[in-house]
Amino acid sequence: MASPQDFVSGENRQVTIYKNGAVSTAQEGIRRKDNGVSELTRKLRDGWSLTPPSSTSAPASSGTSQYSYEKGISMAKALYTFFPEDVTKEFAKNWVKYGNAETATAATRQTAAWKKHFSHLEREDGTLIMTEAESMSTLASFRETLGEVGIGDTTQFEEKFKEMIKGEVSAAEFQDRINLVYEGVKNQIPEVEALFRDRYGIESDSATIFAALIDPDIEDKLLKGEITTLQLQAEASSRGFSSTFARFDELRKQGLTQQQAKGLYAQAGTIMSGAARVGRDLALETIEQSALGDVASAQQIQKAQSELASEQAVTLGAARKDGQITGLIEG
Repeated sequence: MASPQDFVSGENRQVTIYKNGAVSTAQEGIRRKDNGVSELTRKLRDGWSLTPPSSTSAPASSGTSQYSYEKGISMAKALYTFFPEDVTKEFAKNWVKYGNAETATAATRQTAAWKKHFSHLEREDGTLIMTEAESMSTLASFRETLGEVGIGDTTQFEEKFKEMIKGEVSAAEFQDRINLVYEGVKNQIPEVEALFRDRYGIESDSATIFAALIDPDIEDKLLKGEITTLQLQAEASSRGFSSTFARFDELRKQGLTQQQAKGLYAQAGTIMSGAARVGRDLALETIEQSALGDVASAQQIQKAQSELASEQAVTLGAARKDGQITGLIEG
């Protein structure tokens, strides 16, 4: 027997259904295993009916009670447990008018009440992107995806979710977008979290940081740009170099990748101190521009390194014999 914990929507209630002389029951509530569609809804779609065989004839012109408003309300609650009250009432009116669930549903989708709650399911040409039940399942997937990165309260995202459905973003696509954030910020470079707090002025937990990052647009290009810039900044700061977000954003736009930044900032200290030994003041910006392919910057670094190599060759060429320097071998 199903327990209350097994249900994600609706009531734990068995409803009697009819088909070709057969009588059965189906669960009205949506259980976890139902993938967003109740057993009753599936059965009704398969041709089962809530109306006993003795009352299956078409409505008489005089208006009999077999297609009553109350029956329409009951059917709406069975087929569409997630309908808001005003949409349920519109379905009931159309059930009375047409005596057919499919026709009543189609007519309901033309009402102001339906459009108020479900207009995000409709394309400009009037066709449906997905059904209401499918949208409930997609919304649940969106919420679950955010839950995986610690965002339990998705209230602030509900309108964004509807916009994504309108833009025909699937649950899998949204998962990929969030993975981009999760892998890029949470797992890849620990320093990014602190930098993100500095960037957005947020002092909170990781879940809040994720929420702040994806809230502006939930759009790949923006996410990737913000994350990459923060990653460049993290590579520099982890090796003792600091600058503004704007500077690292400029480097990103010029084409600097995280892999390049990792090598650049790992070697920058050695290159700069080596240049200083031969009397050259080599700025970090010169090394950054060299990594981006600037020829003049690369030549400055090469010249400093050549002078350093010559000095080291002279030093290393001094040989000792019996504790005495016997000569200098220049390189």
